[in-house]
Amino acid sequence: MTKVSTISSLVRVASKGEPNFIEVAQNVLETESPERIADFFDKMNIPRSVGCDAVLAPVATFTVKKESIGDFAQERAISAGIQKYMDRHQRKIKWHAGHPSLEGSENVLLVMRCAMTVTTMRLDRLIYLLNSKDELTPVEWAYSREMMNRSYLSFRNFLDLLSGPWIDAVQMAVPREDLVEKLGNFYEFIDARVRTLEEYRVKIEERRAELTVSPVGYPPVKPPNYFGGDLLSRGPWKQFWNNIDNRAHTFREAIG
Repeated sequence: MTKVSTISSLVRVASKGEPNFIEVAQNVLETESPERIADFFDKMNIPRSVGCDAVLAPVATFTVKKESIGDFAQERAISAGIQKYMDRHQRKIKWHAGHPSLEGSENVLLVMRCAMTVTTMRLDRLIYLLNSKDELTPVEWAYSREMMNRSYLSFRNFLDLLSGPWIDAVQMAVPREDLVEKLGNFYEFIDARVRTLEEYRVKIEERRAELTVSPVGYPPVKPPNYFGGDLLSRGPWKQFWNNIDNRAHTFREAIG
């Protein structure tokens, strides 16, 4: 009988560095139940003492497979677990903003690299989910909007912290030449991920136009592109995108 690894043991291995995180998380996403995936990310914690051995290496991406996608309720639960992971690691960048150092910058960049990887994974899962049905219930469409908004807003929060409080603090504490050497062309990874997020938004909006929502007792309708500040609407998206673009520019200028 094969022994099943505990979530705590998987987290311990994954927290040792970026290669471990990518390898363990990829295996969890491919082989574990939705409940265990959510639990893994809920408990996942990269210590502030762990840095990145290859800060300027290409940022990894998870391979998301159609067969590993659950139903709408399961994916929402996974998204909630991932959100706890994202919220926890935003707080780590806040901590480093209050304790700026050249050594600590390696942890900040590691946390940011993992956040970028997780963000695209979340959106890949959402696209597979939206492609799984042509007719959704109002609840399923609400879950979809929630998962999209959380993915995009979390990334914005990371970028806000990186390009605002943290870069301001570390510039005051570290000689500029040392900081520029450490950060190198990391801004290019940020710029590339921002462009990728725009591409995902286009894909999701195109899929929305193909879907229908069927309220109980009423004829099917097209999913509304605006409800409660949804990022699919042009106004909120433009405001969001301007903020993202400005923050990426600020970070680029700080180390360029």
